[in-house]
Amino acid sequence: MRTRVLAASSIVAVALLLTACASGGGSPTSSPAPTASASSSPTPSASPAPTDPNAPAGQCADDALEVTVQPSPDGGSAGHVNSIVVFTNTGSASCELRGAPGVSVVDANGTQLGEAAEQVEDDAPPTITLAPGGTAVAALSSVNIGTDGGPLGDKCPTVAGAGYVVYPPHSFTPFEVSADVPACESSTPWMTVTAVAQG
Repeated sequence: MRTRVLAASSIVAVALLLTACASGGGSPTSSPAPTASASSSPTPSASPAPTDPNAPAGQCADDALEVTVQPSPDGGSAGHVNSIVVFTNTGSASCELRGAPGVSVVDANGTQLGEAAEQVEDDAPPTITLAPGGTAVAALSSVNIGTDGGPLGDKCPTVAGAGYVVYPPHSFTPFEVSADVPACESSTPWMTVTAVAQG
């Protein structure tokens, strides 16, 4: 009888040991906290992004896009700073974009500063086809607020932004683009963005 009790105890001990191993027993390791990056890659999501039913049939997949914000080739205009938001197809097949992107300025923590850019587009914007390596561009214009609100004066208390967050048209995935850019920290509109055009 003593032999059976010892054998049973051994079986229980082995089972407990296997359970501890399977559940990753031991102290958990901490993963590094995400940091702000100059990359224009989409921010990772734990679940698949929802799909906009109004997107073009060949909507560019988020992981096949690279997003940058560049000075506009035509320079600025009176009282405004002009830039372009560039979408590059990094995939191996053609894809489509249509409409205006979502653009806002954020601080180093990713918190939105002031109002997002007002989207300016026709009722039926054209669908732009991007070949592999091809680009589409949207014109981004902001009031030249400087450090004192510029033409907006007291309506626009300014703060330094750390970059842009850009949502491609019909996408729910944010792309972070690092940039030193002033922001209007109020509800006063100060940026506009147009629908994408062929790059």
